[in-house]
Amino acid sequence: MTTRRSSTQAAPAVASGEGWLGTWSCAHVVPAPTGRSRSGFRDQTIRNIIHAAVGGSAVRIRLSNVFGERPLRLGGAHVAVRLAGAATVPGTTRAVTFGGDQAVTIPVGERVWSDPVTLSVDDGADLAVSLYFAAPTGPATWHPAALSTSYRSAAGDHGADQGRGSFGQQSTSWFFLDGVDVRNATVRGAVVAFGPSTTDGVASTLDANGRYPDLLARRLRQLPPGERMSVLNAGIAGNKLLADAGTSGQSALDRFLRDAAGQSGVRAVILWEGTNDVATRPDLPLGEVTGAYQRLIGLAHSRGLRIVGATLQPHEGAWYYSHAGNRLREAVNDWIRWSGAFDGVADFDQVLRDPRHPRRLLPGYDSGDHLHPNDDGYLAIAASVDLAALTGAGGEERVASGPAA
Repeated sequence: MTTRRSSTQAAPAVASGEGWLGTWSCAHVVPAPTGRSRSGFRDQTIRNIIHAAVGGSAVRIRLSNVFGERPLRLGGAHVAVRLAGAATVPGTTRAVTFGGDQAVTIPVGERVWSDPVTLSVDDGADLAVSLYFAAPTGPATWHPAALSTSYRSAAGDHGADQGRGSFGQQSTSWFFLDGVDVRNATVRGAVVAFGPSTTDGVASTLDANGRYPDLLARRLRQLPPGERMSVLNAGIAGNKLLADAGTSGQSALDRFLRDAAGQSGVRAVILWEGTNDVATRPDLPLGEVTGAYQRLIGLAHSRGLRIVGATLQPHEGAWYYSHAGNRLREAVNDWIRWSGAFDGVADFDQVLRDPRHPRRLLPGYDSGDHLHPNDDGYLAIAASVDLAALTGAGGEERVASGPAA
């Protein structure tokens, strides 16, 4: 969904040519039937802790009420460099405004960008983005599986607090914040990693930033100036290619424009999606899966983006494994490898499988549930990605045009 401007909203994102690009993102879902996302917040500050893929000289934040049930009234926001836990680095706290105002109201179904904030951010820095809500938020737009600890305060606006004392409650979810951009004209653009729990980083170590997109970002930061790229994570645990799945998100087809193509400065997408479809619906015709891939490829190309297809990992031994599902998985992987439809292929199946038992994950890469990689498995995935397939080096380069949504 594109951001609309109103008297209570900040302006939409400007074109990446002005030096803005995404340094962090998450994909949001509907509130759960129970719990904090359902009850929401009132007179409380949420301190979301996020990890910047690349640094810059200024930041802006994007807030979402896409899945809310009432207008979201933000009383104030602050951003700072995180020191440890909920504490921030002295002298780095900045108040964030929206169209010059500290408060903003976000209509149901919409997102807003903040005004730019001058703040020096290093590559790989952690940022603390604090959001204060005086009025009840109602059910929250959120990202359940953050694999990162964030914080909630005691009553009141504690966004400018440098210490951790007021932030006694912890959460491993992100609320309302779905994007952070930096201004950095020396970075070539952003890559969006799009998929289900394996992109989200499920089974990686909490607070270690060991998701494969984080590890890929480290590789891309080592490229020469002008070739470096950011990596944005658009993974959602349980997500599917073809079907909406509640707190596992809208289908890839329904969310691709918002969560991937609409990111600031995006140039390429890695699509690792389909495992949950073939495992839960082994009777799916192959053409339905490949047809969905072709639609996503068309959407990417229509916006000047490269798109790399990732093969689906083996998962024999996982709770929903079946031989029929595995046959479909293998047929899907053959299409990804040999159809020529994608701009490149990331063969994660080959990286993760046990050569002696190719329907299973290599034991050294298995987190224990026979579906998700462990930290070493995610590291192997990130190391296997052909960076030239993302940058367009040695071939045609696609360049997105127009403002990011």
